[in-house]
Amino acid sequence: MRYCARRVLFWLFCALVWSAAVPSPGALTSQSVAMAAGTEPNVATMEPAPNLQAANAAQVVTEADTGSTSIFGRALQGGFIVFVCLLILLSMSVVTWAVIVAKYVYLQRLAKSGESFTKSFWDSRSLNDLNSRLAEYPYSPVREVFRSGYAELVRGSQLLGQVASQEIAINAALDNINRALAKAKLFERRRLEKFMSLLAISASACPFIGLFGTVWGIMGAFEGIAKTGSASLAAVAPGISEALVSTAFGLAAAIPAVVGYNMFAARVRYLVGSIDGFTADFLNIVERYLVSDKPRAINNPPTAGSQSPLDSRI
Repeated sequence: MRYCARRVLFWLFCALVWSAAVPSPGALTSQSVAMAAGTEPNVATMEPAPNLQAANAAQVVTEADTGSTSIFGRALQGGFIVFVCLLILLSMSVVTWAVIVAKYVYLQRLAKSGESFTKSFWDSRSLNDLNSRLAEYPYSPVREVFRSGYAELVRGSQLLGQVASQEIAINAALDNINRALAKAKLFERRRLEKFMSLLAISASACPFIGLFGTVWGIMGAFEGIAKTGSASLAAVAPGISEALVSTAFGLAAAIPAVVGYNMFAARVRYLVGSIDGFTADFLNIVERYLVSDKPRAINNPPTAGSQSPLDSRI
């Protein structure tokens, strides 16, 4: 999963940097559009100025557009704080998508391997037979729960012949198996929820980081208005549009994180439910074994090299 996450991180970072650095086609500033049309307003009379020559207009458009149409260029024009917020959001977006892709593949593989092991559990001749072939199955939470429960069952069955009271021995064995299964289930649930905290952080923090960058950029735009003394739309719009880039990146990083977190939370609940069902079935089998085979286990306790009662199908 880590190797897959690294590859996804690398390619997503390259794609996002390329899309952010390439200027949007046909993007013109308000000044360049006015110059190209030859309708630059006259401040004194508010009347359009005479048409400029085509060559001069094209030259003005080219000079105005250079370095200002890419997302990074707009963020730099919005100020250092806006640019830093953009870089943070870009990094969190890359991490979010890497976690989403890697986690989706990981949980899909666990679901398939868990179903395969559960089928083998019911098709096996005995618990000993299944335990001897445990290494043949790929990792799954159900397999690890079975490993812990079976190990505690073997230890508990060896105590049946060493305790005078059968009830105490059976109850102690069942309690130990229950605790072992609960501990294994808790460990596997933590493993299933790994990296989901990154999605929760991105979903909750990215909108506020983007909003902070936007507010800071708008403050800079108003400071520029105060210095120039012009409150026209042409003077206000560029600064605000540059500041809003940060909000757009915040939402772009938060929305996939919210969707991915809820999707994976539902998937983890499904896998934990499968573990609960398997645990209940395993405990039923163990309880039948302890009740039905306890006289044989007490009269003929298993020794080293002897056949265990678990060799028979329960």
